[in-house]
Amino acid sequence: MGELLEVLKNELMELKVCPQVGAGIFSMRYCLEGEWVDIMRPTPYQAVEDKNAGQFASFNMIPYSNRIENAVLNFRGRAYNLQKNTPEGHAIHGDVRFRPWKVLYKNAERIAMGFDSRDFDDISWPFPFYAEIEYALAGAKLTIRLTLKNTGTEEMPGGMGIHPYFMRKLTPEDNAVFLQMPAKGIYPGDTPIPTGPWTEIPRELDFSHERQLGLEHIDRCYRAFHAPVIIKWPGSGVVLTMEADEIFKHVILYSPKDNHEFFAVEPVTNCNNGFNMAEKGMDDTGTIYMQPGDVVTGSIAIQLLR
Repeated sequence: MGELLEVLKNELMELKVCPQVGAGIFSMRYCLEGEWVDIMRPTPYQAVEDKNAGQFASFNMIPYSNRIENAVLNFRGRAYNLQKNTPEGHAIHGDVRFRPWKVLYKNAERIAMGFDSRDFDDISWPFPFYAEIEYALAGAKLTIRLTLKNTGTEEMPGGMGIHPYFMRKLTPEDNAVFLQMPAKGIYPGDTPIPTGPWTEIPRELDFSHERQLGLEHIDRCYRAFHAPVIIKWPGSGVVLTMEADEIFKHVILYSPKDNHEFFAVEPVTNCNNGFNMAEKGMDDTGTIYMQPGDVVTGSIAIQLLR
């Protein structure tokens, strides 16, 4: 199993990455008073064997994030059928998270990996693309850099993001976790497919100011503004900040109803079903229009403080 994982480590942080499963994060740990604690939920080893990216500590979403309704991409007057990979029949989270990536560079605190969609005959995306992911440690800070390039001859819609799962408890002393998200709007609807453009956030879903994250089920997409996400574990005294470049115009909060050990806060470029919403004329969906040869890049910095 060890040969499938690449390890980055310094005196404060340890990151294990799996190039063979979507360049996803296997584990992220922080040295707290001499003890290593999981900041992200640890990945079961069987998930590596099974290439089950959904059970990873964090996986990557390229060339779009979240769902495309009914697995049909509508773009410039054409409809493209994608692979259905949700129980509801949608396409979800792009098409790189289960696939092998190539290691381009690695040292003790940095790794870069690349992915070319043209290497796969069964890619579920109608436009060829190239992507890179870089993870870099510096003290108690992890920087994740995502790059997407249109390698085709036609314009394509593009998007990207990460899906990190954070622990609700770092130590037995933790009995609550507090969250602050830079959100100015939320997408309406009773399912993860929005029913319209973003609107005012209802009070019970508003984390624009710090508040305790309860145990209720939440799976919502927010329109973000440029400021850090802040997660606090008062019991252990750890504070996490996650600051994303402005290209990540949305953030998704996922708190599952059937597991209270973790939750997800996901910086992403496009909203759920954003490409199809933009095709219908809706503004501000985070859709990136990429001409042949265009390259987009964005970084996310996760800093731990105590």
